[in-house]
Amino acid sequence: MAGMVPFFLTGANAKIRLNDKTLAFCTDMAYTIQVNHVAPKVLGVYEATSLEPLSYSVSGTFTIIKYAAELKELVSKAPDGVSNDGNGLGSWGPGNPFKAAGFGNDGRAHQNLDPSKLQTGTFFDIEIWQKTSVGNCFIAKIRDCRITQADFSIAKNTPGIQRFTFQAIYADEDTFKAGISGTGQQFQ
Repeated sequence: MAGMVPFFLTGANAKIRLNDKTLAFCTDMAYTIQVNHVAPKVLGVYEATSLEPLSYSVSGTFTIIKYAAELKELVSKAPDGVSNDGNGLGSWGPGNPFKAAGFGNDGRAHQNLDPSKLQTGTFFDIEIWQKTSVGNCFIAKIRDCRITQADFSIAKNTPGIQRFTFQAIYADEDTFKAGISGTGQQFQ
């Protein structure tokens, strides 16, 4: 077993990207796809004859190691790719390199936590990749996410971490792509 390259996904070889941009070191990521069902009842029959799907939803969390805005100019050797705007949700908006690069589906993802702009906030995508010896392999894509909660914690001798809770419309994995279920006017 020594010298074998693992073919299974581990936290050590997973790469988390938001809309094609890696913003920060992600310490953990989890998501759940839930399909709610109902068992229709027929008069005179005690057991269900089928289970019918009612709704589909995706939710999850991810945690990043946070760094502050304007820190790059104070630190003599900042890692490559570190933005001077910081990497908190507020830096995902206008006036920073991520907007110019298309991050946040036009740079408005930061409005997910601004009460005065909640209605104009937009979706973002989360991608999970497995790093291999020959390149990166796609694992999953959570599409059309919105932040529903953000927590920050820092303790003595530990880095500051920010945990985001999100809801999403779709989740695709390497073996399937989630499609639109309806045909109403909202899908045209």
